[in-house]
Amino acid sequence: MQHNDSPPVRLVQIEPLKKSATSSAPELNLPALTEEQIFRKKAYVGFRKIVGFAYTKHSWGATRRWLLPKVLPDKVLYRWKPYQRGGCNRCGLCCKIVFRCPFFHEEGQTTACNIYTSEKHSPDGCVVFPIDPRDLAEVQREVAPAPCPFYYEGQPEHPTTWGALKAEIRAELGRRVNKLKEAFD
Repeated sequence: MQHNDSPPVRLVQIEPLKKSATSSAPELNLPALTEEQIFRKKAYVGFRKIVGFAYTKHSWGATRRWLLPKVLPDKVLYRWKPYQRGGCNRCGLCCKIVFRCPFFHEEGQTTACNIYTSEKHSPDGCVVFPIDPRDLAEVQREVAPAPCPFYYEGQPEHPTTWGALKAEIRAELGRRVNKLKEAFD
């Protein structure tokens, strides 16, 4: 049995723009946001998603992506990551599905997010995207015909969130029962 003593790594899909002498990508001048501006923009996004429940399926998916990282253990949340292929091409289409995200910044052909690389303010739903094939199917439906470059090859032992959660609960209960048996032996 191998032990990995390193701390868990927070998975991120988009890397911040790197400044290098060989880079031909133009440098973006992202506006600096104050805490109050970030709060107001997040409140706006929340309001728009709530209103969107009445007329779009995407708001339900966005809420799912916001809620799952807050309640699921990492082992269940990231179970699809080893099967994920492709990467973000920074097209920004997912940032403009129901409405244009106020943190999305675009200069010509270059796009960026004002808060994505901020540890404190980065939205969990954006950081973990795509959680599973269900997310990709939803986004592909919304941005078609433009393809999102993410895709999956294979699947984990428990492909559904509920199945993975049940398996994790069963495993934890088994560990606790074994601990009790050892205590009484």
